[in-house]
Amino acid sequence: MARLQGKTAVITGATGGQGRIACMRFAEEGATVIGTDLDAAAGADLTTELQEKGFAMTYVAADLADPEGVERLAVAAREFDGIDILYANHGIILGKPLLETSIEEWDHVQDVNIKSVFLLTKALAPLMEGRAASIVNVSSVGGLTVFPNLSAYGAAKAGLAMFSKCAAVDLAQRGIRVNAICPGVIDTAMPRNFVATLPDNPDEDEVMKGFAQGHVLGRLGRPEEVVNLALFLASDESSFMTGSVLTVDGGWSLQ
Repeated sequence: MARLQGKTAVITGATGGQGRIACMRFAEEGATVIGTDLDAAAGADLTTELQEKGFAMTYVAADLADPEGVERLAVAAREFDGIDILYANHGIILGKPLLETSIEEWDHVQDVNIKSVFLLTKALAPLMEGRAASIVNVSSVGGLTVFPNLSAYGAAKAGLAMFSKCAAVDLAQRGIRVNAICPGVIDTAMPRNFVATLPDNPDEDEVMKGFAQGHVLGRLGRPEEVVNLALFLASDESSFMTGSVLTVDGGWSLQ
């Protein structure tokens, strides 16, 4: 039997590089997927792609930093017979020195990277109660170790790791497990977006090469390597795990 057979999964950040892979892999493992992201057109394309492969996929375009966007997603989720998995895969990054970061930039990073997960958890946990459900939050190695020019992002991702532990305690009696993943630098658009925001316009290839060398394994991570762990945490294979903060960082946090 497929690992997620009969389960319904909400996957955020669904149209990004890692999110698209997650939607496909979760569907291949038997899940009905409810994807969400900002881009309605990209979501429609993703939905068509999965449905043409015979998978069950629904998409909701929503800004999860906005309570109204989260409610729009929750309304769609209530059309299903309960939610078994929340994979909070979305996030943004800002590469800027602390003293040059505006209040608006700080608030936006916190709203997208951590407040949204709080809103999602409050909205969807009632639909997950009593189902041996699983919440998987994507934090970051940047929430565990220090990177220059990442004060807003690092604070949000560190907060998300601790939020996941707190939520694991509060939701345990409701039959909901909560774990967090802390990826290293993954070969997606996000680290390149980070480089583009850095002061002094550094060479992207050189910065990415430095990121690769910063991992003990000497390379960037691949999106599917993060999704593989998410699948395990979402499935019943990890039924005795909650409150864990797990790195998929090629050894970066060892240094």
